[in-house]
Amino acid sequence: MLNPIITQKRHFSVYVTSFAVILLLHFFILNFFFGFAIEISLADAGVYTFLMFLLGIGAWYIVQHLTLSEQKYHLVIADHLIAGGVVVMLWLFGGYFLLSAFFSQNQAYNDFLKLTVPWRFVYGLLLYSVIVMIYYLINYYRDYREKLMQEASLKQTIQESELNLLKSQINPHFLFNSLNSISALIITDTDKARAMILELSDFLRYTIRSNENEQISLREELDNIDRYLSIEKIRFGNRLIIEKEIEDACLGRLIPNMILQPLYENAIKHGVNECTGQVTITTRCEAENDRLLISISNNFTPGNISSKGKGIGIANVQKRMMLQFRRSDLVVIEKTANQFTIRLIIPGHARS
Repeated sequence: MLNPIITQKRHFSVYVTSFAVILLLHFFILNFFFGFAIEISLADAGVYTFLMFLLGIGAWYIVQHLTLSEQKYHLVIADHLIAGGVVVMLWLFGGYFLLSAFFSQNQAYNDFLKLTVPWRFVYGLLLYSVIVMIYYLINYYRDYREKLMQEASLKQTIQESELNLLKSQINPHFLFNSLNSISALIITDTDKARAMILELSDFLRYTIRSNENEQISLREELDNIDRYLSIEKIRFGNRLIIEKEIEDACLGRLIPNMILQPLYENAIKHGVNECTGQVTITTRCEAENDRLLISISNNFTPGNISSKGKGIGIANVQKRMMLQFRRSDLVVIEKTANQFTIRLIIPGHARS
């Protein structure tokens, strides 16, 4: 990984600002407390601060080599004491020889340089330690963010897999019912069976194509539902009545792909299939602020609700809505003596 100090503008700005503060403090101490002239104080502060500025950038590569994950902590500390000692000695004597040569005529300052060598060594070691700890914190934060991103990516992959599994259950379920109907119609009405096969072909072709998108417009979803209901109309004839009350503002809104079909299957199975009279399936939709409110209702004959099979319809829709929107209150079921209604609340305001 490249040095974050020199590759990230924000980090470099903080780094430069920090050393500017160190330089000013160094200068102030020499000039105010020790009484050295401005040029001597500025030269001393500038040389030592600039050298540590450069060596601090180089310390990144030491940190990269001495990673905490690959060695025990006490070994890393020991290695840093050695490396830090070498770096600080380079810093200390590099500055010492530069300044002593530049101010060779100033005996008082040269004596001060010799006298403060031990203190400067401790000071340099402290600066090196702070820089190293900051680098380790940067590495830790980077690793932590990468871990969070990996976990988020894994969760998204799992969620997408679960959503795809739920969607993949729909086609075989519907196909099984349709093939049973075609099988029965072949014996009783070959023309209807032929028409049903053509409608089924169009429906499946659209379904395969639309599965590439996680969301589609309500208009596209309803067009797909019309294909499905036209198949069922061939099967049930005048016993099935379809009504729609859809606001124009709803048609461009995005909804989860194939989220409505299981609800119509449920209405067919428990309404039309179990009733000898006419059953009306009514679809209503209205846009309320940024929400889309969809309801699908059907009448049924009391006492004739089928208990065969567990099915996937409503449970499938509830799971998908929960996975996609992280809310459990988006599917509302209402049942009266002879009317069954499912209401979907689609959050958001996405448009196609």
